[in-house]
Amino acid sequence: MTPTTDRQLLLKMHGFLEETAATNEDTTFDPDQEYLVEALIRLVKARGKTSIAEDFDTPYLHPMLTVQKWVEELKLIVADTLAEERIDSQ
Repeated sequence: MTPTTDRQLLLKMHGFLEETAATNEDTTFDPDQEYLVEALIRLVKARGKTSIAEDFDTPYLHPMLTVQKWVEELKLIVADTLAEERIDSQ
């Protein structure tokens, strides 16, 4: 992945999380958004966010429930990653 692709994916993740935060429990999962959920899982594991990563690994629990539970923290993680990427590209 190129930095531009990474940034585009992070921006899509941010938009997805904003939408989820706005509708939270009323959010319906769109299978087309699976790649965003998978990207969030990779990001929290890469950032060492073990509590969130453990929730994603809970058997029989759809990952979208974890997104809803941790949406505010996930928004911060994505925003921090975007900010770091912006600094690195300067």
